[in-house]
Amino acid sequence: MTSEKVVFTSPRYFQPRPSLGWFWLILMAVIIIALAIAPALAVGISSTSTALTLIICIPIALVFLALAFWFPSMRYELDQDQLTLRYGPVITYRIPLIKIRTIRRRNLDMTIWSAVRFPGIALFTVPYADVGNVKMCATAALNNILLIETEEEKYGLTPQTKRHLSPRWKPGWRVERCPRSTS
Repeated sequence: MTSEKVVFTSPRYFQPRPSLGWFWLILMAVIIIALAIAPALAVGISSTSTALTLIICIPIALVFLALAFWFPSMRYELDQDQLTLRYGPVITYRIPLIKIRTIRRRNLDMTIWSAVRFPGIALFTVPYADVGNVKMCATAALNNILLIETEEEKYGLTPQTKRHLSPRWKPGWRVERCPRSTS
């Protein structure tokens, strides 16, 4: 069996699957702002506890709005040495191709632990019941995730089509298919 090396003259860019993840981030920001403002309207802004609530909640809501703003910037870049997962200026995961042990498409089992994980989006390190912590940059939180494992980390992504980011990058990688969902 001959092993051929893939040579890219420039990086290849791939988009994630479409989703409404941006909507869920905006909805969270609106809920947080509403929960902060409701006591202010009931008690009055002059209350110290109300002012403190606003001081804490408004920045958190702004973070969710910023994540929604950067949603269109999510992408995957593949060059001859590494795969890079990007989400605005907040996520840049570099995965050296030589360190990849397995690539498998699978459904993940949710835990109750908190993370930036909503329908249509999963970001940062997310704990899963079946595979442990996964560095996510994906437009899905649980289903049909392309899970890439290295010696040190696991990464989750959702390329737009199965042909994108195909396991043909390197001979010898172990590839597993996602079982069909019965629900």
